[in-house]
Amino acid sequence: MTQAIPFDDPRLDSCQIIPPAPRKVEMRRDPVLGFGFVAGSEKPVVVRSVTPGGPSEGKLIPGDQIVMINDESVSAAPRERVIDLVRWVTGSCAGSR
Repeated sequence: MTQAIPFDDPRLDSCQIIPPAPRKVEMRRDPVLGFGFVAGSEKPVVVRSVTPGGPSEGKLIPGDQIVMINDESVSAAPRERVIDLVRWVTGSCAGSR
């Protein structure tokens, strides 16, 4: 005989997944690759892919959420606003993920 655990079992509370705390990432734009990542259209914007050898490699990973760019909160911003902010950055870009 097997015993099923009911959904309201308090032992299930210890299985909650806690997302990582935001961290600051700084990148310098590559003249050819830009910042080297592809953004999705969710809010907050999610990193879909990172270009191998690009400035984002080792700093961003697919699934990261972009929540701030150069001290501007973008967690509720549409994808187009995030892309505009990244596009108009000259030199380096600091953000939180």
